[in-house]
Amino acid sequence: MDKNFLFAIAMDEQQEGAIPKADVLAGIYSDDVELAGAVYDIVTSSKLRIRIEPPLADDELDKLITEYFERCILTDPKGEWTLTRYSAAREAQGCILETWESEGGCSEAFTKWKKWMEKLYRAGDEGIRRAIVDGILEHLFEKKALRHSFADWKADSILRTAYDEAQLWADTQPKMSPPGSA
Repeated sequence: MDKNFLFAIAMDEQQEGAIPKADVLAGIYSDDVELAGAVYDIVTSSKLRIRIEPPLADDELDKLITEYFERCILTDPKGEWTLTRYSAAREAQGCILETWESEGGCSEAFTKWKKWMEKLYRAGDEGIRRAIVDGILEHLFEKKALRHSFADWKADSILRTAYDEAQLWADTQPKMSPPGSA
């Protein structure tokens, strides 16, 4: 794996050359969290992702990103390239919302995200649980229709706390008026 090439590509999208898939996979799963962060930037840039040879399949990309988010949420790394616990939670929230908006709350992809959050919340310490609630659920719950996809959490003695906290936060946020309605 050419670590320097991956950092150079992440820093400058104009840098030429195909990006070897093997290097992408080795980089994202390496012990070097900064390198993993640089590779995350590569795979989330449409300009750079198309240069990965052979290309990443959609399911490979989803798995890679989810596992990277999980790593960051669990370890809360600090660095120039890597996502912190909360930045990973916010990025995950964006992916989950996009999945819900494009595929709905019953889709296989949304169900995977939901199970992923459940797993992290159940196994997590207070810091991890706060990231799941504050960084993901609260912002998802700003969309009332999306809350229905989590209705089963209300019947679970552990997940109910997360649901209730996220709902309370979302319900107490100032409502934005549509432009020109003032």
